Amino acid sequence: MSVTKHKVFTILLVEDDAGDVDMFLRTVEHELPRHEDEQVTLVINATAEGALERLQQQPIDLIIADVRLPGMSGIEFLRRVQDLNRRIPVIIVSWVHAIETVIDAMRHGAFDYIVKPYDTMDLSARIHRAMRMSEILLQASPDEPAAPRIPFKNLVGVSPPIRNVMAMIEAIARVPSTTLIIGETGTGKELIAKAIHERSLDSDGPFQVVDCTTFSEGTVESELFGHVRGAFTGAVADRTGLIESGSHGTVFLDEIGDLPANLQAKLLRVLEAGEVRAVGSTQQRKVNVRFIAATNQDLAEKVKRNEFRKDLFFRLNVMVIRVPPLRERTEDIPVLARHFIARYAKEFTKRVEDLHPSAVTELVAYPWPGNVRELRNVMERAVMLAKGDRIGIADVAGMLAVPDERQREATEEDYLHLPYAKAKEQVLEAFNRRYISTKLTIHQGNVTHAAQDAGLPRSYFHEIMRRYTKDEK
Repeated sequence: MSVTKHKVFTILLVEDDAGDVDMFLRTVEHELPRHEDEQVTLVINATAEGALERLQQQPIDLIIADVRLPGMSGIEFLRRVQDLNRRIPVIIVSWVHAIETVIDAMRHGAFDYIVKPYDTMDLSARIHRAMRMSEILLQASPDEPAAPRIPFKNLVGVSPPIRNVMAMIEAIARVPSTTLIIGETGTGKELIAKAIHERSLDSDGPFQVVDCTTFSEGTVESELFGHVRGAFTGAVADRTGLIESGSHGTVFLDEIGDLPANLQAKLLRVLEAGEVRAVGSTQQRKVNVRFIAATNQDLAEKVKRNEFRKDLFFRLNVMVIRVPPLRERTEDIPVLARHFIARYAKEFTKRVEDLHPSAVTELVAYPWPGNVRELRNVMERAVMLAKGDRIGIADVAGMLAVPDERQREATEEDYLHLPYAKAKEQVLEAFNRRYISTKLTIHQGNVTHAAQDAGLPRSYFHEIMRRYTKDEK
């Protein structure tokens, strides 16, 4: 009889109030959603000093600590934990009126905070989110040894979907068959094609990129197949086409779905016969090329609409790699972000070394419509503008293209159906919420600096902040 192996997830609770300890125990035992093979253990210390000793004695996956502790404070404890291991998420517990303390905690590395008195549903949801983030941070930790049998230089990731892609690359690289890579814009289809080429038998040959979206219909044939002198006005010399330039190597046909219809038949002949004929020539020339095509379109649907040749589709659709969008492999987001930080820190000669946990949260929560390309661009700008050694939430939040629903700008249609007084109230509330949140983000949670920037007394700014942002905490 086989025995199921349970993963043990250990939460360290630093709390000296017996009633609160009991609340956490009941929440962990009865309210917390978890995986079937997951066992959650709660270990308790009443002091920060004792908790630090516990950290030296056993692996801890998540820490929940009250701000008010006997002896060392929760904030000082948080600082010590950050020095020991930045990969352990820390949730700080605070009273509802202690907003400045909460902001201070977040600035010093807290993953999240919980406000007393507790709501059990909110408590379990926040702990569950931190548990899942702990798994991501553990997988993404640069201190972890590299995963075996993944010697990829630029294709980065640890998630099952991207590992499947890597396994496909390894399986088909040495088989000189036409390959079709399907995925959304920005998912890294060219990197995958290059990885296949680097593992192929012709890895010493050229890797020729043909972007089918960049040619005008009048020049694409010449670009692909070449031309001879005098073939058309301006053809003053023979020119080798991009396909022939890739001979004894790989030709990557990017966005093949945009190839003009009149050239699809000519490309099919190249794929089938391994020959090209330059524009204006009567001679066929042999080419020894491995073709990899990529598209972000549904080629089968284009075939149904008579927009893409069926025979070309089946000729391309031999080996297929489907690249998952970034939103379907969130485990890879911190890995990729750190990869780009290292690249651009070196390029810009800046001492930026890591991500703040709050920035990880922001990046993982974002849907990334532009996929890896968008993440790369965001991290490039973040490193370029960074002032410290870690990228924080303030460094990335303003660069994300899709705002949080709570910060969506209201349109006239949202208010026109309301009575005047009610509409005015909602417009003012939306403005205050967005204005205060923006100022706090700019000044990384520093209320004094945000108030000075807003030209308001600190006490008045604090009151507006308490009123309009409390439900976002």
